[in-house]
Amino acid sequence: MPCYNIVKTRWRKHKAVQSDGKQRLNIFMDSAITKTAQPKSRELSRDERYAIRSRKIFPWLLVIPCLIVLLGVGVGPTVWVVRLAFSEHSFVDGWEFIGFANFVTAWEDARFWHGMLLTLWFVFGSVMIQLILGFISAWALTRVRNVVRVFALTAMLTPMLLAPTLVGLMWKMIFEARYGAMNFFLAQIGIAGPDWFVNEMASYTAITIADVWQWTPFMTLILFAGWQSLSQEVHEAAYVDGANNIQGFIYITLPLMKPFIFLAVFLRMIDAFKIFDVIWALTKGRPGYTTESIAMYTRFVSFTEFDFGYAGAISIIQLIIIIIIGQLLLRQLSRADDDRRKNF
Repeated sequence: MPCYNIVKTRWRKHKAVQSDGKQRLNIFMDSAITKTAQPKSRELSRDERYAIRSRKIFPWLLVIPCLIVLLGVGVGPTVWVVRLAFSEHSFVDGWEFIGFANFVTAWEDARFWHGMLLTLWFVFGSVMIQLILGFISAWALTRVRNVVRVFALTAMLTPMLLAPTLVGLMWKMIFEARYGAMNFFLAQIGIAGPDWFVNEMASYTAITIADVWQWTPFMTLILFAGWQSLSQEVHEAAYVDGANNIQGFIYITLPLMKPFIFLAVFLRMIDAFKIFDVIWALTKGRPGYTTESIAMYTRFVSFTEFDFGYAGAISIIQLIIIIIIGQLLLRQLSRADDDRRKNF
């Protein structure tokens, strides 16, 4: 029996080797047949080669004009401003490289810091007021009927469609000290209205009111669109589990709305950093330069004092601050969107 088992084992190994050899031979023959059966690739004609090259080049021919325009409009002026920032320009002597002297001047310039702080107030303070009012307005729009909602949206979006200069001139008439509507209504309730364009705090308040009035509808529009996209099933499940309205808002609605909130804040902060039109129409920076934004100060340095190098340095500082704020907000936006996808 042991001998029989040994022979049997060897025979099985022999058959396995034979079958493996046959499989390899079959694979080799199949590949040889396939290679011989394939027709020989012919050489492409001149017209065919031209058509293939044209098919590859044509998309680039469509994109190149756009790239040239973008480089000319975006990169070109940026490089020019960087050159201005590190030089001093004179109509007589031309350009002179002075290194970081313009940035040192900005660091020591009290008027520059005043304009920067005023601008940052609009970037953070005014935008936060718009966010709160826009959130309340968006919530209110979700609670009314469709007919009322359409009428309310149309009325609310009207300020956003007006030119900022027109908004400034309109509010300038409203805040006029002697004949303006604001002081008239304040007098009706027994309050003596201030001279809005002489008192410093009153001027800040007037500009903030005009800015909030114009751009709160923008916040409302984005937040309302986000609110409409929320799934009602999540809220219904939370209410079935025993959550009340406040808990549903804090733990369900607010986390789901975070991406829309950060998007609205991001767009408004970037735009608020460039505020110029409303202030110019309302106060022109007066009294003194107390309501002068950093954009207005850059214009004053450039086209009144003709110090283009210093104006370039101020512009570079603004660009760096905008990039930092934008990156922080984009990171928060991406994180909020990831949390929403993960948790809901």
